[in-house]
Amino acid sequence: MEKSHTTHSFSSYTTVATFILTVAVITTSLLGSGCIGGNDGDGGAPPSLHLQIAGSTTVLPIAEECARVYMEAHPGSQIYVAGGGSSHGIKSVADGTVDIGDASRDIKDSERESYPNLVTHDIARDGVAIVVHPSNQVSDLTMEQLQGIYTGEITNWQDVGGADAGIMVVSREEGSGTRDCFESSVLKPIGKEVTDSAIIQDSNGKVRTTIAGNEQGIGFLSLGYVDSDVTAVILDGTNPTVENIRSGEYAISRTLLMMTDGEPDADEQAFLDFVLSSEGQQIVSTVHFIPVSE
Repeated sequence: MEKSHTTHSFSSYTTVATFILTVAVITTSLLGSGCIGGNDGDGGAPPSLHLQIAGSTTVLPIAEECARVYMEAHPGSQIYVAGGGSSHGIKSVADGTVDIGDASRDIKDSERESYPNLVTHDIARDGVAIVVHPSNQVSDLTMEQLQGIYTGEITNWQDVGGADAGIMVVSREEGSGTRDCFESSVLKPIGKEVTDSAIIQDSNGKVRTTIAGNEQGIGFLSLGYVDSDVTAVILDGTNPTVENIRSGEYAISRTLLMMTDGEPDADEQAFLDFVLSSEGQQIVSTVHFIPVSE
């Protein structure tokens, strides 16, 4: 039996939620065009999809753009996409609030115990870049220096080759997949935590805005969110590039996930198939992430 796809209301995450709804007119040319990525075996468009998707703000640009392109090509489909963070995506798909949950970290053992039916689907790779204000003369850090900054042991840029100015540490909130990836690679190996003096932001976009607006700031971002407003720092001699992340040379990387409660039903599978199709993986590249299939 397929899962029902009723429209649910989201909770307190409306500040990061993005509402996507396209009502398209079916024309003869569209009917003859077939499905995106060639996933339809009989040459006709698949049934209209009705899905709710929520979770990681890192995965959000991929989900948004894939939903937009899918709905443009498949009139009548309704795909609602929201953020809220990885923990929210995991919980929401497990309790049936959404059909597909997004996460930018692995599912924790405690979550596996609470939600044993979760099925994960790898959709992209990503790196977590260390970013500073463009005016900051510090262009590279060692892992030891980064650890010192985020534990509060190094508090002045002068101590790492910069100007004589205090360091404003910016971090993500607890439950963030980006924070989990950063902590796993940077702080857990030395058994320490983010300094209590860190400024906490609840999305990649807010971290970027904070660093762009403060010359003394340092933060960490999904590679897909790095733009000219901030400067990515070289870490242990390695730039956070697609090539270095793919090869494993860059130290902070992760797999991006979409999740279903049990094996995906027909609607969920159709959307996942599109995300993993050549067209969907091209979208992954376009929004500055790393495809899992070429």
